[in-house]
Amino acid sequence: MNFTRAEERRFAPERVRLPLVALIDVVMLLLIYFVLAGSLTPEETELPASLRTEKAGGKASDLLPQILIVEPGGGGAAAQFRIGERVLSDRAALASILKQLPKEAGVAVKVRPGVDVAAAAAALQACSDGGFTKVSYVPAK
Repeated sequence: MNFTRAEERRFAPERVRLPLVALIDVVMLLLIYFVLAGSLTPEETELPASLRTEKAGGKASDLLPQILIVEPGGGGAAAQFRIGERVLSDRAALASILKQLPKEAGVAVKVRPGVDVAAAAAALQACSDGGFTKVSYVPAK
């Protein structure tokens, strides 16, 4: 004889089972993720410092790179190279001027629209010939 009501039998413990296996799997995956994520990141003491401590002060030329602008030549001529107020038309003269400039900050080569690839490559090669190791290329927009 069964003295329980039909409603109570529907919610009996043998019928209501929570899927604990899925919950345990999710908890284990989260645990593994956090353990691996914490062990793969380098410690902050091992990160390289980008600040220089040997100098107390600096000059303005240490902060800003030289800017070389490559623009199309006037009247269908070859490209022109502009550094400040100086306008040059050949790569040899450009390399000789670049040798005289400070090298620590590097050089940024900005190429204006309408300049062919050969002139941009000549400017980059002149920077390399001038002794610059930090060369940034800024294409036209």
